[in-house]
Amino acid sequence: MALYKRHGIYHCDFVVNGQRFRQTLETHDWWEATQKENDLKGRAREGKPASGVTAEFSRLMFNNAVDRYLSELAVRRPGSLRQAGDARKSWEGDLTNRLRDFFSAKRLNQITADDVRQFQALRIGQGKHPNTVNHEVKSLLRLLKRAKLLSRLRDDVRLLPVKKEPKSVLAEAEKQRLLETASKKPEWMVAYCAALLTANTSMRPVEIRRLLWSDLDPFNRLVTVRRSKTEAGARVIPLNDLAWSALAAMKKRDDTLGTYAPEHYIFHREWPLIDPKRPMSNWRTAWRSLRKAAAEGDPERGIEAIPRLAKFRYYDLRHQCITEMLELGVPKGVIREVAGHIDPNMTRHYSHPRIAARRAAVEALMTAKTGQFQGGYDTNHVTKQLSASNGNS
Repeated sequence: MALYKRHGIYHCDFVVNGQRFRQTLETHDWWEATQKENDLKGRAREGKPASGVTAEFSRLMFNNAVDRYLSELAVRRPGSLRQAGDARKSWEGDLTNRLRDFFSAKRLNQITADDVRQFQALRIGQGKHPNTVNHEVKSLLRLLKRAKLLSRLRDDVRLLPVKKEPKSVLAEAEKQRLLETASKKPEWMVAYCAALLTANTSMRPVEIRRLLWSDLDPFNRLVTVRRSKTEAGARVIPLNDLAWSALAAMKKRDDTLGTYAPEHYIFHREWPLIDPKRPMSNWRTAWRSLRKAAAEGDPERGIEAIPRLAKFRYYDLRHQCITEMLELGVPKGVIREVAGHIDPNMTRHYSHPRIAARRAAVEALMTAKTGQFQGGYDTNHVTKQLSASNGNS
């Protein structure tokens, strides 16, 4: 068992439970080396030290480690890629972009809990939502887990508190106003068609972007979702008239452009060049513009402003669709099949009964009949009856 220097860098060599561990401590300072050695011994006793190939991974510079991690993830979960062959275009790749900027000068095994807290403070200072920062930190923790370094930070890193605000979906008039606004400008056409699909099929944005023309069954009006974020996401969804009209509009556009082919994407790339063999990245800019326009009022025409529309997320249309199906009495098992949910609790998470539905529920109590009291539930009548009953007893 020894602590020694090599080229000015401290290394450790010790044995725990009959297993020998030799590892660089990446420091010139004896005191810091002693602390790191004690930490390694503690993790070795817990069976969590990094050694061999894993130790080599933990010593990589952050950006190099991220690139290797994303490449490994692409092999294990090919469905998570937006574009085949580019690991950075995955959901995990998006989360690591900001991490790269902050941790690029560090090796994985040099990252401390203080570094993570500084990253959280920086992102909050940039105006990011705590939930966004939490997703980024979770991505970092997954990377550190791959390097067998998570145990060093697990007890000292805390996710930011997120205030859970009650969600609500749009009333029917609000929903119609949003969609009618979206249909007014040609530059909003793609966002409008995508919105119709999500509002009438509950398809996720990523599922819509990956649709090929060969995924449609025009004779039976069915669409097959082949690639999704979960295994349950692969499913077949019937199309109602509104959803079918959205796809018909996209077909007309492709016929005009001459880009239609069964193997081409329905929502294909349009900028900087039209490329039907590549899916479009998103319609975020158009969505933000149209929802802002929908929120504005017009006093001269007697149209009131609806401020909440200005912040209505595109993904909330999925919540809207599931809520409306529940309010119509569609069985939850059927909704799970349409929405692509594995866990039944997810259906509950995505459903937010509207005020009108809640009001109808409590108003229904007024029409309830019982054998003891005639008529509806009259508070005064019931109170008098109960008081008299208690007095007699």
